Amino acid sequence: MTEPQIIGISPSIEKIRRLIRRVADVNLTVLITGESGVGKELVARALHYYSSRRDKPFVKVNCAALPGELIESELFGYEKGAFTGADRRKPGKFEAAGEGTIFLDEIGEIPLPMQAKLLQVLQDLKFSRIGGNQEIQSQARVVAATNVNLEAEVSRGRFREDLYFRINTISIPVPPLRERREDLEPLVHFFMKQFKKEQALEPYPVPDSLMELFLAYHWPGNVRELENYLKRLCVLRNATEIREELRRSLDEHPLRAAGDNGPRPSEDFIVARVTREVRALTEGAREFPSLREIRDRAVERVERAILEYVLREVNWNRREAARILKISYRALLYKIKEMNLRP
Repeated sequence: MTEPQIIGISPSIEKIRRLIRRVADVNLTVLITGESGVGKELVARALHYYSSRRDKPFVKVNCAALPGELIESELFGYEKGAFTGADRRKPGKFEAAGEGTIFLDEIGEIPLPMQAKLLQVLQDLKFSRIGGNQEIQSQARVVAATNVNLEAEVSRGRFREDLYFRINTISIPVPPLRERREDLEPLVHFFMKQFKKEQALEPYPVPDSLMELFLAYHWPGNVRELENYLKRLCVLRNATEIREELRRSLDEHPLRAAGDNGPRPSEDFIVARVTREVRALTEGAREFPSLREIRDRAVERVERAILEYVLREVNWNRREAARILKISYRALLYKIKEMNLRP
């Protein structure tokens, strides 16, 4: 297994690297959290690489890709004749992992009935194949990952609370790329070298104008999306198309550009909106309005535009909108009523 490289210079990435080294050889379950594309599997592989299990198997199970009825047989295996089509014995992923690491990716997608059996295995460190009576000792270290808020899933009754506490012994949150923009340049250099080494793609220098857009963009697909853009750049040898795509996305989602704790208006967006509203107020007017009148009316219309946008971005979740806008829930309800806003 080659050494996994966690690229970045941000404090959050430095903290993750330190935490991996500290807990790699501790035989406890680890839960890695973060949005899709941030590199959760890379963290899991690093935990395995820096542990004493390094020379043992690393087995990945994508729980989201397995139908609910197949998860049990995939994890624990089955005996010959256990069900129709079981014409031979098949070991499961826990068996295949042996004394290595089993990585349960997207663990939040496991159906509730299966969660109970997984909890039992994690507690007793034993399992049986489907259709079998023999108990098999589980010796693998379990590392899990999710891109959903498991605490919220517990409160909604979609994830077992006891299983959540069992897998969350050690937590490693991986922040989205938009919250660590200082990592963009190191990641660009890393991927360019990797493309040349692994795919014989000649690196293409990222123009300053494109790098500025990279820094402004909100990266919904995180590091995986950046990798795809850079791969296209090396193949097409032309930054124009990517620049246009990013500009269109920034125009369509101006509040996401700043990005860190949900949508929020960027300074450029507010200036552009105020300019547009002032123009609308003054064009065709018999006499130029006073500065105070321009200010009051422009602020009112910009405030309405921002409220509408944030509410739309959070699917009219009023409490979330109030948090993002940093006003009280009651004040938001008053604004919505005053401006007669509707979903």
